[in-house]
Amino acid sequence: MSTAPESWTPPAETAPPPAAPPAPVRTLPPALAVKKPALAAFLSLFPGLGNVYNGLYLRGAIFFLIYATLLGIIITSNGDTAFFFGPLMAFFFFFGMIDAYRQAILINHGYQQDLGILDLPKRPRAGQGGIAAGVILVLIGIYALLEQYVDIRLDWLFDLWPVVAIALGGWLIWGTLRDRKKAES
Repeated sequence: MSTAPESWTPPAETAPPPAAPPAPVRTLPPALAVKKPALAAFLSLFPGLGNVYNGLYLRGAIFFLIYATLLGIIITSNGDTAFFFGPLMAFFFFFGMIDAYRQAILINHGYQQDLGILDLPKRPRAGQGGIAAGVILVLIGIYALLEQYVDIRLDWLFDLWPVVAIALGGWLIWGTLRDRKKAES
């Protein structure tokens, strides 16, 4: 068996593997609404309205209730407690403006702090208001309730509004503590 020497042929050059298609570029979804921080602060000249503009309905309602409660205490106290509650009312007025401005900026960056812009749930969660707002509402409600019944008037139906503040404040405190306990476990 005669074998002819096999000629050596270099291996065929292999083409490089085809390049993978480029990864899809992730784009952020368009913002639902762009909030104007200056407009939110301006609308807060009426307490809570700037937060309502931002879509933070529960936060706006709490700010309005705190401001209205402090105003009611000052008006009904004949000036006795205006020394303490006047500056507190001014603080909440300016804090509401600053908070509405800050929340508008956060919403524009994609952070939602309250109930959301369009997805208003059927029932707000208690932990959304924060423990500080709950403590403030409970303390204001207890003070107003005690002050109202030292000098009892016959318009008792209107005088029981602090019970609502106490209940809402207790609900906010309970919800915040419950959410913290869930987060820890």
